[in-house]
Amino acid sequence: MSNSTVQNAASTEEETVSIDWGSEKLNKAQHTIDENKWDIEAWGVLIREAQNRWINDVRTFFERLVNTFPTSGRYWKIYIEQEMKGRNFERVEKLFQRCLIKVLNIKLWKLYLAYVKETKAALPTFKEKMAQAYDFALEKIGMDIQSFSIWNDYVTFLKGVEAVGSYAENQKITAVRKVYQRGVVNPMMKIENLWKDYMAYEQGINPIIAEKMAMERSRDYMNARRVAKEFEAITRGLSRSIPSVPPTG
Repeated sequence: MSNSTVQNAASTEEETVSIDWGSEKLNKAQHTIDENKWDIEAWGVLIREAQNRWINDVRTFFERLVNTFPTSGRYWKIYIEQEMKGRNFERVEKLFQRCLIKVLNIKLWKLYLAYVKETKAALPTFKEKMAQAYDFALEKIGMDIQSFSIWNDYVTFLKGVEAVGSYAENQKITAVRKVYQRGVVNPMMKIENLWKDYMAYEQGINPIIAEKMAMERSRDYMNARRVAKEFEAITRGLSRSIPSVPPTG
């Protein structure tokens, strides 16, 4: 039997696995999704229950969930959070490998950054690994209209890095400035806050350079702010957390 055949068989078996939830209401919801896997309400009932159970008892449920809704950042995030609660970090990393690049969801990516911060903090190379994680996140999702918090968190992280000596301090300033300058021309909500913080940062270093930077970059910043407002107006009211299901009717 080929590997693909084995994988397909496993996938089919996984899709039909049911859990005895020990409750008529929950078992009814299970039966509902067995009959119609796109019933979001029934999934919601079971998700809320699964979040209160030990991950080893409901892992098959979560696998079925993300296989049914592979583009739902919210569902991947819930699954990964449950594995993190169980401190199953090897499984967590494998889950991130499965979903991060394919699911460009801000909350999912923020969970990834929080995971790196939590699990790598004791390493001597933590600062480098954290900076790499932020760069990776911004490369993949930095253009999202809601990415401000990641840009802002990265700047805050860099500012908090200890720099000993003038060379290290200049390296730190260059790193912070680079992130600011990338961010203030990126259309996103709250871009005004990032611009204001950037100008204050440059003023604190050198008022003359600050004025020069403002003149050089204000046009691109204004364009980015305009685009962000137009995009926000067009997409206002859209729910980003609703999973994708086939059309009906």
